[in-house]
Amino acid sequence: MFFRLLFLLLLLPLSATAKENTLIIGGKSCGPITAKCKRADLVRFFGKSNLKEAPIPIGEGETVPGTVVFPKDSKRRLEIIWTRSKQVGEIRLSGSSSLWHTQEGISLGTTLQELHRQNGVAFQFSGFGWDYGGTVLDWKGGKLAQALQYVQLTLDPTSDQPMEDVLGDGGFLSDEVLKKGYPIAVRQMRLEFLR
Repeated sequence: MFFRLLFLLLLLPLSATAKENTLIIGGKSCGPITAKCKRADLVRFFGKSNLKEAPIPIGEGETVPGTVVFPKDSKRRLEIIWTRSKQVGEIRLSGSSSLWHTQEGISLGTTLQELHRQNGVAFQFSGFGWDYGGTVLDWKGGKLAQALQYVQLTLDPTSDQPMEDVLGDGGFLSDEVLKKGYPIAVRQMRLEFLR
């Protein structure tokens, strides 16, 4: 009993640290990662066994060399693209859910409805069905314009429901798409850094 209690007490600081270190601050940090970080810093933060060198997709079938953090854990996974000076250039998250989140609670899986509510006004995103489909193009001066200035969101349908009227590279307004009742959520986040 004593050892079980001791074990649980030891886990508490780790849980608190992990929770604190999943905050995304656009332009500044992603957990402990900042623009000045190099690979050695990632080893220190996450452990060598949680890093893997891999090509990172950047669209239109192209990839660039990068590092994947937590490659076997979809909720903690980060894809890092390096600058020429071997510092963190960009961080990408993709999938249906993640522990990483902004101060506003926006993460992978955040719905179109929630983004629209938080923004306060309709925003524009590109149609689906091509490499840059679902990319938020303009927050239209809403509350998220400043909050997500250095965080690029990409939306995607969350079901196989046909959405022919929201396809192509044209822009669509969130309020109009919400009226159609389509299930749409954030599926990719791209974090850029101030230099």
